Amino acid sequence: MGDGDTGDGGTGDGGLRIRPATTADADVLLPLFAAHRAADEPDEKVDRYRERLGSLVENHAHHIVVAELDGRVIGYAAAQDYGPAPHRDWSIARMHDLWVSPDARGHGAGTALFEAVRSWAELDTRVRVLEWQSLDVAAAFYRRLGLSGEHVDETDPRERYELEVHLPSRR
Repeated sequence: MGDGDTGDGGTGDGGLRIRPATTADADVLLPLFAAHRAADEPDEKVDRYRERLGSLVENHAHHIVVAELDGRVIGYAAAQDYGPAPHRDWSIARMHDLWVSPDARGHGAGTALFEAVRSWAELDTRVRVLEWQSLDVAAAFYRRLGLSGEHVDETDPRERYELEVHLPSRR
């Protein structure tokens, strides 16, 4: 797991803890979501996020985790398993968000959140590929994790990432 995360949801060095999000986290996550999406999302999407969070944390196809530092929620990651298509027995999962509050960066929360999403995808044997997009501001973070993205559309500033997390045996 990432810096400070024990892998079991417990607190590691520096008081960092990664845990599943709950419906009670909505009021704490909303300002983080609004700050993360302020540049590219309209306010009404933030309002819809609040409405949906309760059902998403209960939905087994979604994996939403929060990072706490010394008891304060400082970041979150959200991923979704899209399920297998009719023509295949495996699925693609997408990491929709990974964000850490700027005043709390540098404590390993981003790495721990990413590892929590990666572990979730690896444990689900249906998931073969974990994909996500990222703005250039996060490219250095992903490079530090040993990952590289690519621009697939010249009009889109986001890089696309793809990680094979589980290869089903075909014996």
